[in-house]
Amino acid sequence: MNFYTIAESVSSKQKIKHSEFLAFLLPINSVQEAESIISQHRKELPNATHHCYAYIYGFNQEIQFYSDGGEPSGTAGKPILNTLLSSNMTNILAIVTRYFGGTKLGTAGLAKAYAGAVQAALTNAKTIPAIHYSNYHLVLDYEGINTLKYKISCLEGLILKEKWDQRAELQVQIPEEQSKEWEEFLNGLKPKLYLNYKKEE
Repeated sequence: MNFYTIAESVSSKQKIKHSEFLAFLLPINSVQEAESIISQHRKELPNATHHCYAYIYGFNQEIQFYSDGGEPSGTAGKPILNTLLSSNMTNILAIVTRYFGGTKLGTAGLAKAYAGAVQAALTNAKTIPAIHYSNYHLVLDYEGINTLKYKISCLEGLILKEKWDQRAELQVQIPEEQSKEWEEFLNGLKPKLYLNYKKEE
């Protein structure tokens, strides 16, 4: 089964029986990052009635966690998580913040509202395949840049950072399954120009 994540953060807003439900979806690179984002989110919106959330991490959805954030058990966190799972998402955090409007929704109504808020945000999100990347740090002569960038494009890799000095310095991500071909390519360039690279853990 193929899993997906989101290219960038996205949000949605819904009003149900005078209560506001704000959904925030964010890509995550670790459980620690998810917990840090949740903590910061609570500080930024201290007047909200509830902050409910779920996150999934791992290229096979190995880590799954949710919280009802003070809502009745099973009415918020689990519906949020299930909405992410039904869309085959991973490496993602969903937070739904509620401002209570005075009208109770009941357990079924709450579950529907929280799931619906996440689904609305997913509709607005740009989803991308969740791929395991290898990270490389490279330093090379400028005459090798065009050849290098072409190969990165062919392997569906990413250039994260570029620094231009006496030589070019790049931070590159290559899909793990393409890393052998990538390293063979780099080793083939070495006799032709200055090139130093390191695979980062």
